[in-house]
Amino acid sequence: MSFANPEAFWLFAVLAAFILIALYNFHKKNKLLDAFISSTAYKRLGIRSGREIDFFKTSLITLALAFFILALAGPQWGEQFENVEIRGIEMVFLLDTSNSMNAEDLKPNRLDVAKQLIGSIVDNLQTDYVALINFAAVPYVQCPLTTDYEAFKMMADASNISPSEEQGTDFGRGMLLALKSFEKTQGEHRVLILITDGEDQEKTWQQAIGELQKQKAIIFTVGIGVASGAPIPIKNEKGEVTGWKKDKEGNIVKTRLDENTLIQIASQTGGQYFRLTDPASIDTFINSLKHYERSVLAKKVQLHKIKRFHYPLLIGLILLLVEFLLSEKRLQWKKD
Repeated sequence: MSFANPEAFWLFAVLAAFILIALYNFHKKNKLLDAFISSTAYKRLGIRSGREIDFFKTSLITLALAFFILALAGPQWGEQFENVEIRGIEMVFLLDTSNSMNAEDLKPNRLDVAKQLIGSIVDNLQTDYVALINFAAVPYVQCPLTTDYEAFKMMADASNISPSEEQGTDFGRGMLLALKSFEKTQGEHRVLILITDGEDQEKTWQQAIGELQKQKAIIFTVGIGVASGAPIPIKNEKGEVTGWKKDKEGNIVKTRLDENTLIQIASQTGGQYFRLTDPASIDTFINSLKHYERSVLAKKVQLHKIKRFHYPLLIGLILLLVEFLLSEKRLQWKKD
């Protein structure tokens, strides 16, 4: 035998306190009765004088409570097979890892804040499949579809800025790779979450949108950064800032959040745009994902223990019924 909720046994400590109080009251009542009536007179009382029935009724209540606690603990024994449907959605995160995500207009920088957001979203999921694609000019799968959220978060946290030979930002290539990553569901149960500052150098996303629309995949976009922009730091191997990215004329380049592009991408696929710097907006986004309609992603057979809580529950109810039906007979003198 095992128990589904063994922590319920702590309630026996409360029951023990109840027993001690009941015994104290019973002793006090006996003491008062002894002071009120002599032992000779008590012997002439009816068999059910009240003293014995009080003790019996209290014992029944105590036993009933004990069985109720046992029922709360969830006893289970025996095993049976059960068909289980796993419901969820396939959710692919598309994370911008271009140099502009090194900008520090969000602390510590845009990329780290984006990774924190991904972790927060995943912490609110239960049976959804999640995948992560990192992209700049060249996209790659950082983590394939999985329900192992801890492993997924470790892979997301390990995401870094793409190497210099892969720099430039191409939303279109990232979206098409994300579409290939979907496996199990169709239609509205495919969700793509694009997390970026919106600066797309290649401008190929409109062609990719057409393919996403055909397969009814929905894109939510999350804007990282501020509209006023920030310089792009150049870091050495130790992660230390050694300078700032400059254009051909030697001017410091500023990277700005391009919200218009992200709004267009989301609206054309039935999704929504959210700005990361707006906490209320992000809370709304996470809640909308939590309440998103789930479809059956997989079916499996599970072997589990059979719940038997109804047995102690039934015994407890019977004991309470017996206690309720017992009446306390008033004190009556025996006839000589």
